[in-house]
Amino acid sequence: MTTASVNRAASLLLIIFGFFAFAENLSADDFGRIVRHIEAEYHVHRNYRFLMSFAGVVVKCTHVGGVKLFKIAIFEDQHLSGPELDNRLDELVQQAGSSGWQPLVRSFSRRSGEHTYIYAKADGTDMKLLLVSVEPDEAVVMQVKIDPEKLSDFINEHEHRRR
Repeated sequence: MTTASVNRAASLLLIIFGFFAFAENLSADDFGRIVRHIEAEYHVHRNYRFLMSFAGVVVKCTHVGGVKLFKIAIFEDQHLSGPELDNRLDELVQQAGSSGWQPLVRSFSRRSGEHTYIYAKADGTDMKLLLVSVEPDEAVVMQVKIDPEKLSDFINEHEHRRR
């Protein structure tokens, strides 16, 4: 193989991987809106963006434990505080309810400044979970799509192995 053909093949693979890795971020879903809000309002950037996108692609291809979709944004070692910003985040996360998300957990800690939200949504036979956790120095936004039957089988299989 010549160097030119190797370069073309590598470029093509990079373009294809880039498309799959970042295609999830192009859709205007609640996950993307919340992540963009945190980036814009708190003036921070995601950590491990490429690695988390790669993890999402791997999960999408393998369906480990019944997980069909995995999106995660991690904001580590960054300044994420301000009461007026927290109120806007509360409003934005609550707007997810208008998209069909049902609130499961909503927690606020005055001492630590942590805000945690967990929402669920039925998607055919699957279930989607949206988790948002914001602390003064870090945040995590995660969305997963799970096949409950396969997850139950996965848990039962690994529980019997332990015994």
